[in-house]
Amino acid sequence: MIGLINFTHSCPLHRAYPDPAGMVLDSPRGIISSILDGSIACGTVSLLEYFSHRDVLELENSAVISSRGPVISTLLVSRGTLPHKGMEIAVTRHTRTTEMYLKHILRSEGIEYETKPSNSTEAQDLLNEAEFALVIGDEALRAFSSGFRIIWDIGYEFNRISSHAPVFAVTVKRKGVDCSREIGNLNSAIIHAHEFRDECTAESARKLGISSAIMKRYYSLVRYEFTTETLKSIEFASSIAHELYGIES
Repeated sequence: MIGLINFTHSCPLHRAYPDPAGMVLDSPRGIISSILDGSIACGTVSLLEYFSHRDVLELENSAVISSRGPVISTLLVSRGTLPHKGMEIAVTRHTRTTEMYLKHILRSEGIEYETKPSNSTEAQDLLNEAEFALVIGDEALRAFSSGFRIIWDIGYEFNRISSHAPVFAVTVKRKGVDCSREIGNLNSAIIHAHEFRDECTAESARKLGISSAIMKRYYSLVRYEFTTETLKSIEFASSIAHELYGIES
């Protein structure tokens, strides 16, 4: 059994996966919990969760969630002000990897900041808690199309500063477990995912209440392939995780 992230970005992967009965859809937090407790053997998890559990997890050369430029689904938005010294940022508890990239960007720009963890996910709710908000996933796509003041596309800014493509999620398995069948199916899904982009574009646009043009652009930006560039980005992100959180590489 394999766990795949139930966010919009993975819709083409879900549709292309050749064994739906052997797949469970869940949040990144739910998938990592299921892998660690043995409920499932492998799955896609947030990059920072992989870094935090490398003693029991093994990275697979399979699906990632990445982008070579803008992401659209990872945004820093504001009430109208620009970044400044001492800025307060409301950060949804549903992201760790994107928060890590944001902190790296702020540190690179020499901007002092304070983050405020929040259980909220929607842009307006987060902005009610602080003058800036880090919004991810489906809520970021809605914010992108809803007229919020967008300060940064986190994926774009990270790429601009580091020259590395941001990697948000990776495929892992518990050490000592055989996931060859699931990984083979997932690699097949990567190859055929593009065949389901139009279907996912129409469905996601209806579900999120945004234009098909935005969804079409979004799916053109998301990358699932594990490449040499991906590995270099993961290694660079590992060094950031060590600097920010003391996580050993």
